[in-house]
Amino acid sequence: PKAMLMDEPIGALDAKLREEMRAEIKRLHIKQGSTTIYVTHDQIEAMSLADRIVIMHEGVLQQVGSPSEVYTHPANLFVAQFVGSPVMNVANAAVTMNGSGARVTVDGAAEGFLFPAELVGQLDAASVEQNRLALGIRPEGVMVSREPTDGYLPVEAHIIEPLGSYDIVDLKVGAQMLRARTRSGFVGKAGVQVFAKLDPAQAHFFDTTSGNSLEVRL
Repeated sequence: PKAMLMDEPIGALDAKLREEMRAEIKRLHIKQGSTTIYVTHDQIEAMSLADRIVIMHEGVLQQVGSPSEVYTHPANLFVAQFVGSPVMNVANAAVTMNGSGARVTVDGAAEGFLFPAELVGQLDAASVEQNRLALGIRPEGVMVSREPTDGYLPVEAHIIEPLGSYDIVDLKVGAQMLRARTRSGFVGKAGVQVFAKLDPAQAHFFDTTSGNSLEVRL
């Protein structure tokens, strides 16, 4: 019998080889200066290699754009949750006016997050019913404070995933879990109360019936 001793796990070697392959493909593409079509199911490969991405789902074109465009302005729920890791938070939500601003209340939550008043006008222009409205926001758009802060709502931290330079923290908001990206060790342990706010500039709104983005820009 023969034994193989490895100082790195097979998974780590595979990831390293894929990184080297991506770098080599990009180097050759730049050197050749020619148009290259690369087909992949790996969104990391697509984002890191492409100048423009064509996203398909079940043979139907979903969106065409630069990596930045499809990440920051997804055309629909499929693109929103396919591009990006961790995936975008998506939750049913209701929007109401509250004083001089709008309130976005996640399904089951007692309180809503404060948004600019112009959100209501943009949603009215989109003519979508409240029961078909979904909020989408990436983990980096969920801001977390350890102390009570103006504009932040009290939430409970659940699972904490340490990922080296940053953590992904699951926050219970109403009946939903919203994932937030924080600096490493920012939330000490699961079960503690922290405070959360959503960045309106990074929020997306979708029609849950069609799946399409309502093209809200705040």
